Amino acid sequence: MSHSLPHILIAEREFLIALDAEYLIKAALPCRTTLVRPEQLTQWDTAALADIDLCLLDVPLDATQITPQIERLVEKGVPLLFTTVGDIHRDGVEGFEVIPVVMKPHDAETLVARVKARLRPRPHPPETDQN
Repeated sequence: MSHSLPHILIAEREFLIALDAEYLIKAALPCRTTLVRPEQLTQWDTAALADIDLCLLDVPLDATQITPQIERLVEKGVPLLFTTVGDIHRDGVEGFEVIPVVMKPHDAETLVARVKARLRPRPHPPETDQN
């Protein structure tokens, strides 16, 4: 698999919801995905995070539970897109209002549009002259 494809990290507590997000995203754009639980984000070192073009992060009702993970990802320059089931975060997560939120269950069109808008651009491989 080519490392020139965007790499999306899906950090979700519910495995079936993570699979749904992965299916919707991969059906719409060529990319690599990795599924993890939000608490596993602490195991990702700086080098591993540098390969992530977007983290789709599940926000629990009490967002303070993952504030340290959010702060670390922001510090490392990982683009974020929040997902949540809680109306309390519909308009953003306190302290991180600039990061968009996609409500669950996922609407495919909205999810894909927001993923595309948040993806870190990858450099295109140089074109080769085959003449």
